[in-house]
Amino acid sequence: MNADANRWTTVVGVPTRKHWWRRHPRLRVRRSARARGARPYPSAVPLFVLIVFSLNGVARADQTVSLAARDFAPASSAAPFRDAFGSARRRAADTTAVWSSASDDLSAWGPALIFPLLGAGLSSETVQALAAPLEGTDPAPKLVWRTLGLYAAKSRVPFDDTPALLAAVNRNLRTINRAARDIDAFVDTPDLKPWGTVGLSAWVAYLNLLFRDYWDLGDPGAESWNADGLKLVDDLLTRTLLPDGKGFRAELRSDELKLWPTALMLYALIKAYENEELVKYETAAIEAAQALEPLRGGDGAYFSTADRAAIDPHANAYLAGALLLLAKDTGDAEYQQRARAIIRWLASGPGAAWLARDAGLETHLGYLILLADSLATQPFENLIGRRAMRTGVAPALPDLTSLRPNDFRYRNMFDGLLGTLLYRVPRARGDFAYDYGDAPGYAAEILIAAGRVEPAREVLARAHALLAWPRARDLDEMAFGAHGFYAALDRPDVLPREESEAALRRVTLFSGALAMMDRYDMDLIDWLTGGGGFDYGPTVIAAQIAELQLEFVHAFPQQRIAWMIHPLAIGRALVDTADAVVWDESHRIYRSRPSDDAVRLLPNAMMVLALLQLHGITGEPGYLERAESAIEGLTPLWNSQSGGYFASSEQVGRDGYLSLSTNSYAALALHRLAVATGKPMYETRANAVLEFIQRDLYADGIAYHHVYRGRRSAGDVWCTGCNWRVLSVLREVASGK
Repeated sequence: MNADANRWTTVVGVPTRKHWWRRHPRLRVRRSARARGARPYPSAVPLFVLIVFSLNGVARADQTVSLAARDFAPASSAAPFRDAFGSARRRAADTTAVWSSASDDLSAWGPALIFPLLGAGLSSETVQALAAPLEGTDPAPKLVWRTLGLYAAKSRVPFDDTPALLAAVNRNLRTINRAARDIDAFVDTPDLKPWGTVGLSAWVAYLNLLFRDYWDLGDPGAESWNADGLKLVDDLLTRTLLPDGKGFRAELRSDELKLWPTALMLYALIKAYENEELVKYETAAIEAAQALEPLRGGDGAYFSTADRAAIDPHANAYLAGALLLLAKDTGDAEYQQRARAIIRWLASGPGAAWLARDAGLETHLGYLILLADSLATQPFENLIGRRAMRTGVAPALPDLTSLRPNDFRYRNMFDGLLGTLLYRVPRARGDFAYDYGDAPGYAAEILIAAGRVEPAREVLARAHALLAWPRARDLDEMAFGAHGFYAALDRPDVLPREESEAALRRVTLFSGALAMMDRYDMDLIDWLTGGGGFDYGPTVIAAQIAELQLEFVHAFPQQRIAWMIHPLAIGRALVDTADAVVWDESHRIYRSRPSDDAVRLLPNAMMVLALLQLHGITGEPGYLERAESAIEGLTPLWNSQSGGYFASSEQVGRDGYLSLSTNSYAALALHRLAVATGKPMYETRANAVLEFIQRDLYADGIAYHHVYRGRRSAGDVWCTGCNWRVLSVLREVASGK
């Protein structure tokens, strides 16, 4: 072995017999004799991993793995902490051998620091071998940290190629969630006691919500764990806010403000916001961070309680991480400044005395410094809590003239986004990560038009499988998937026409039957599906099913689905019922549900699309007139400064919310209204919306989901379907039809 002054040696036993190494992992890291006392920063720190492939003890192979150099730019907020980072990195490498036995958070933050720094080009097997000590079964208290370590390992391997890690994380989450049913007993351990029952519940919610970052491709567990995390978060928001709404109780019977529970609630709220794209969670996180300000001391660290009697360095480290994640999501530099003050207190202030005797705290500090640098100058996509999607034109893009003309005004946005969706978004077996059900149809359309036949077939095969036993909960994916089958009707090289027709008849029959059983007002389906999965309300569901029925009429004018299912009659009944139940003549808008007084963009944009479909099929002028009225009713949501629409009248003005999802629907509705009426003002408005999307949501090489409180969202808030839909809208606009 090379005795370079900055090298460590790691030996991992990995016999090739399946899963043997998971039962008998051996991992030790030792510094070479010449390395003792050497400063590991800024040069790289190679880890020599000797992997012993032993089938009956015969074969051996060596592989060298290095910790990548991380030199902080002078402008980076991490630059002042170079020495502390180097020490933490060395400590992390020295302590990998005790990941499996650590009873504190070393098994969380050691891996969180080590795995991002492993050199490029590692095989999945090597990464999983390094993670093997984290896979053992243990009581729930240890698992609250070890599971985070497993997520850190998962960030370095292909999205779906991790059966061992998946099994370990699923087992851990089941164990943790069972233990959390008796939260008082769960928290009654020396290391968890300061967290309080609320803080521990928040961390359990966070671990459940993190699952979606790493396994979100057709796995029912992704939906289950995410739903479990959201239930916990919503319950904590309801029951544990302090009476003045400023911070969270440590225990249900206490009204005292403490640092631990509120700091840990920040993690759960931030991840719930990123997963669900609901700003109510971000708002709650902002308010929680503000509630902690009375605890902040003059040196930047936070006291544990309102009496300002003691400071807990661990609680401060967790708070610093939460503040950095909040800065990432809000774009507010103030949170970075607060986090940097805590890091300074830990690295060189009074908190530094704790580092020498606490490996978990020192490795946590190293991770915080790495995260701070990631937000400043060098984005890391494999840090816990980071999944930014960067845009850029890939060199292997096909000839795109069939999708858009060379002089298309949105060409750069179109090409960059397509490159991202084709080459950077995790995809497996026709499913897309970070998808809310609307990716399949739009993706299939673009893939077919771009000549990507094989991935289009995979998408359609998955959509077809969903139709084998349709359920109301799958309505979104089935409805949007139908769009792909329409795109394939005249492409037998993708799918035989009879198979596309059969799939379309099945989804039209199923959705039409749902509409008939619900008497066309969709309140029952709204209840069954939770408002279409995201509390959109019955009007959105009615518009979605109406469009589905009317698209079938457009493609097959003379066909019935069954003796009592006539798509035109069902589409007309859905729109007419919406006119009777949720149309507000005084404000000229469709309400999302009868009891909702807010003006909302999504239900109106989608109803306009259904109205235009009906007008195109029947020629009846009343539907076109109602579509124009609904667009006029959206005037209170128009943001003349940015050129986009606010999502609702509840969030307008300087701190309003403008999303990619709702504005892409609005742009399509305006474009189609311009085509139907021949009025240029609608096309002008559609182009203004698209300019807003191009300028504000595809900026700096990042795909953003919305603008909120005057700032772009983090690049981590990512909806695959929204982005495929933008391509579909742009393609239709480019065609001029």
